[in-house]
Amino acid sequence: MHIKHMECGLRVKALDPRGVFSGYASVFGALDQQNEIVAPGAFTRSLGQWRKQGRLPAMLWMHDPTQPVGLWLSVKEDSNGLAVDGRLALRTQKGGEAYELLKMGALTGLSIGYRVIASRIDAARKARVLTDVDLFEISLVTFPANEAARVDDVKRTGDVGLRRELRAAAARLQNAARRLRAV
Repeated sequence: MHIKHMECGLRVKALDPRGVFSGYASVFGALDQQNEIVAPGAFTRSLGQWRKQGRLPAMLWMHDPTQPVGLWLSVKEDSNGLAVDGRLALRTQKGGEAYELLKMGALTGLSIGYRVIASRIDAARKARVLTDVDLFEISLVTFPANEAARVDDVKRTGDVGLRRELRAAAARLQNAARRLRAV
């Protein structure tokens, strides 16, 4: 079986001190350096198979199957592309390195390992449009082929998580105050 790799820029929305981050492993409709375009729905069948197994694709370092750097907590398609939430293994050498490089903005790429199941040719763009792929792994990489997906923002101290926790605490306090007023 031949597994292909498609490199995409990693769009990290946030990176907290526990090594949890979010981003996009693939962006729909973007022409990459391999003259391929991923169509919306291309991952649907494969993600369904992963769900049935109760697992998700591997998180690797530079496509090296001997170097997992964490695990994917969530991999799903949305209107923009393949949205991922992952957690780095911070107590491992590569996981710690990946965390530091993501924080600095020195590491910005993701690459998917996949096998093409179905595709079509877009004559106007002179590209192959991937309509169904088997997704095997998603790697952190240095040089992405897809320039449409890049690092957006990396939080150094878990600001996003702290704000989320503070908002949740505020909502709980407001609910408690409403209940006390109703008594």
